[in-house]
Amino acid sequence: MTQLLHDFRYAVRSLAKARGFAAVAILTLAVALGANTAIFTLVNAILLRPLPYGNADRVIKAWSLDLKDGSKVGQLSYPNIVDLGKRMKSVEAISAYSGSGSFFMDGEEPELFEGTDIEAAGLPILGVKPALGRLFTAAEDRKGAENVLLISDELWHRRFNAQKNIIGRTLHLGTARKPWTVIGVMPPGFRFPADREKVDYYSPLGPTLSDQDRSERNSVWLDTIALMRKGTTVAAADKEAEFVSQQLAKQYPDSNTGVRFLMQSIHDAVVGDVQPALLTLFGAVAVVLLIGCANVANLLLARAAARHKEISIRSALGASRGTIVRQLLVESVLLALIAGACGLLLAAWGVDALVALAPHDIPRLDNVALDGRVLLFTFTLSILTGVIFGLAPALSASKTDLTEALKEGSRGSTEGRRRNRIRNVLVTVAVALSLVLLSGAGLLLRTFMGLVGIDPGFNYKNVAVLRVPARAAYKDDAQVADFHRRLHRELAAVPGAKSVGGVTVLPLSGGQLIYSFEIVGRPPFPRGEGPSITTSEVTPNFFQTMGIPLLRGRDIAPTDTLTSPGVVVVNEAFVKEFFPGENPIGRKLAIGNGDDIKENEIVGIAGNVKFLKLTEEPMPMFYLPVAQTVRRSVSYVIRADNPEALFPALRNAVRRLDRQQPILSLMTLEQMRGEMLAERKFTLVLLIGLAALALVLAAVGIYSIMSYTVTQRTSEIGIRMALGAEARDIFRLVVGQAVKLVGIGLVVGVIVAVLGTRLMGSLLYGVEPGDPITLAAICIVIAAVALIASWIPARRAARVDPLVAIRYT
Repeated sequence: MTQLLHDFRYAVRSLAKARGFAAVAILTLAVALGANTAIFTLVNAILLRPLPYGNADRVIKAWSLDLKDGSKVGQLSYPNIVDLGKRMKSVEAISAYSGSGSFFMDGEEPELFEGTDIEAAGLPILGVKPALGRLFTAAEDRKGAENVLLISDELWHRRFNAQKNIIGRTLHLGTARKPWTVIGVMPPGFRFPADREKVDYYSPLGPTLSDQDRSERNSVWLDTIALMRKGTTVAAADKEAEFVSQQLAKQYPDSNTGVRFLMQSIHDAVVGDVQPALLTLFGAVAVVLLIGCANVANLLLARAAARHKEISIRSALGASRGTIVRQLLVESVLLALIAGACGLLLAAWGVDALVALAPHDIPRLDNVALDGRVLLFTFTLSILTGVIFGLAPALSASKTDLTEALKEGSRGSTEGRRRNRIRNVLVTVAVALSLVLLSGAGLLLRTFMGLVGIDPGFNYKNVAVLRVPARAAYKDDAQVADFHRRLHRELAAVPGAKSVGGVTVLPLSGGQLIYSFEIVGRPPFPRGEGPSITTSEVTPNFFQTMGIPLLRGRDIAPTDTLTSPGVVVVNEAFVKEFFPGENPIGRKLAIGNGDDIKENEIVGIAGNVKFLKLTEEPMPMFYLPVAQTVRRSVSYVIRADNPEALFPALRNAVRRLDRQQPILSLMTLEQMRGEMLAERKFTLVLLIGLAALALVLAAVGIYSIMSYTVTQRTSEIGIRMALGAEARDIFRLVVGQAVKLVGIGLVVGVIVAVLGTRLMGSLLYGVEPGDPITLAAICIVIAAVALIASWIPARRAARVDPLVAIRYT
């Protein structure tokens, strides 16, 4: 320990004498370590930190897999959930839940509270206890029970000033002002589901379930969690769920044929979608750190050359090689620790910037903060970094003898081929790593450009979207339909509104409504194999407003009401799938589930749209009239030259019709599209930034090695020029050395990039990993930057005065 303290004091004095070297090395490493700390902070909060549930390691989520097309759905029907709970021996308890929302009516203006309706068994499955009050009971989770709810800690503080007398207080929710009794406050930091941006309250699911929901296996809209028995693995639970799926398919072929239930840990269910992007970014910052290490190692090699005579004399005076290596490693680690401290300051700023830039739908984003685990990570990484970049220079510098020192220590000499080889290898590695990072960024850029260029089948420009749920005062279907009919007229009368339409589920909004059907006049589909079709319900003028072409037949009309015959508009993909080579106009579809089946005549054919994802192939779907299906919540689309300028007038139109009618949201289609692409854009921007940093570091490494080479070969250059070499010959000599190093780095980098970018497959669209066009473009960019970086040292070498250079020897 005494010797280490002595080495530490010596390292401080040594670095203090070389302030320029220390500043450059610390700055290089601080940027790289800061980037690693910032990204690790994201990874730690989102991927590594356990969910705030007492039973987080035993909670699993159930999914449904359609074996016919491989599509995975997060929802199940209530009867299937009940059967899973009864038949799975690996499961201790199971609970259905669903997202909900209700307006709080006790304030000056209605405020939307977002909630989770969950069965009484659900919160105990998570292992959570309220901070105040109690959980609701099984008796309160039944139809006809008193309305009770638990509120979140955040809502308690934000809306009710953390009042202790909140328990027992009555809140009026919904436009019907139903009374709800607060029975508890959840603990700080608790939110379920964890991937929702906020959850204000939790209420019993039972009272919301209809008799049809409890009996109809085709009524698929509920999410499911379960608690595994102790000692059970997720894999074992999933295997058992597969077996139960087969049992239910035999017992209920009409609804369960081709359906396979999956089990996944609750953690993976929450973060699974963002995990590939975060791990890609984490890999990218690791590459940046390696490039930074290569650059600092080169600086240390140059510094060791300047200290070569000093180190050799110390060896001659009795210092062992191990002592010298230890001393030099202490200097390296000290540099890295100082850089790590500076990196933490950069990361503190960087994390705030990352959170501000990140899309709001990234799960657990509000948990992102520097904590003890992040500090330990940065400290450990700093020490490892100091060892990594310091080991090779330390070993190289310690391998000396006095004769060599006297021979190579004189002015104008080279330091030996061995150290030149190490520096060349480090530059080559930096070039190769920067190519790998740049190729990843290039592939993501091409992916993003491809996504932006996709034609969704509708015109998203200059369209406002106003989402309005008919309030509870409109009690029956006729009143709800009349409200939406009158609101449609009010919105169409707004000055500047060119066209107005309405839809229950907007394309690319993330929602989906599914109906089963039969074709009237044809034999029924084989039992259990009937298709389920994505459906949307629309008002007149929806297709015109969205720019969806009507290819044949007519649009939904104002005369298509509750009392008129049922009609339906199908899309091109539907015709291709079910009426190939036929004209379906006039044919009828029997649409619905169970006893609720209605015949609808096909009156039109619309163009295909991308409904669930931009990257999907158009799926068969049909459109029903809103007035014939009657949905409370409708999204109105309003086309205008400047849709944002119409926002105040649109709000006034709703208030004019009904002053108590709340508005769920008001935005433009372009804003919705931006939110849909936000996560990819976030990943792309960060990766491009890291790739640019890597390129700069690689360029700095090339510049430094070329500059050092010119300095070391000054006498040789002078002799060459004295013997007749011209300036352009010297220029080519220096640039040629850089080209050789960069060329080797590019070859190695291309090989690594072809293999490494395969890990990004899930993030790419329209371009393959290892794409030759992308790699060729990146190689050209790196080669150009390398030439620029070597141009200044080469130009300086070409201007060397032979007489001065010869005297330098």
